[in-house]
Amino acid sequence: MKKSLVAICYIALIITSGFAFELKESANSMSVTDLAILEVQENPSTGYLWHIFAEPTGVLRNFLEEHNTPSMMPGAPSVKGWIMTAAEEGKALITLRLFREWEGDKHSIDFRALTVNVAGEEKGQVDFNILMNEVSPGSTFTVTLEENASTGYSWQYQILGEAVIEIDKRVLADESGKVGAPSKVTWTFQAADDGNSAIVFRYFRSWEGEKSAVDYKAYNVCVQ
Repeated sequence: MKKSLVAICYIALIITSGFAFELKESANSMSVTDLAILEVQENPSTGYLWHIFAEPTGVLRNFLEEHNTPSMMPGAPSVKGWIMTAAEEGKALITLRLFREWEGDKHSIDFRALTVNVAGEEKGQVDFNILMNEVSPGSTFTVTLEENASTGYSWQYQILGEAVIEIDKRVLADESGKVGAPSKVTWTFQAADDGNSAIVFRYFRSWEGEKSAVDYKAYNVCVQ
């Protein structure tokens, strides 16, 4: 890349004191004509490499991979980057998995996730950010989203990694009396083990499957 590669990772600190805190979303935006860059640190000498996955397939494209090694020391970490563009307006989910090629993604040891909202046509360059929520073992935290059961759409989540588990789910129905008013769903998660996990949500009709999702949410959790 022409510019200096610097891993971009914003840390959202959660101070645990017996209360459940709302996780901060890892969300990004770009226009159809933007050039977007996503960067993350990796250490190729370990054999573990970051692999990128995007859904749906029609929104983001041209994942050009770039590498930068700031140090000549053997075993020093490098920065991997992807340059991408948008094919059309829409919402997309990007997940990153760290694994050895010969072992496959089922043996991933680290995860990241972010969402991208593509809209408009302002030409420029965008640096995607990966937001991490840092928590301590045993702490609890929540995600609250709106859904409208009358449309058939609902939020379904997937946890990447083993650092986080779900411990509760509650639905708060709208009491305004308006027909078709959305309800609020709150999931409570707990930090079960040291490490990184990503919680990704997809909004779709159950009979159509997750590949038909029309919206996405992503939350990264670092337990330490």
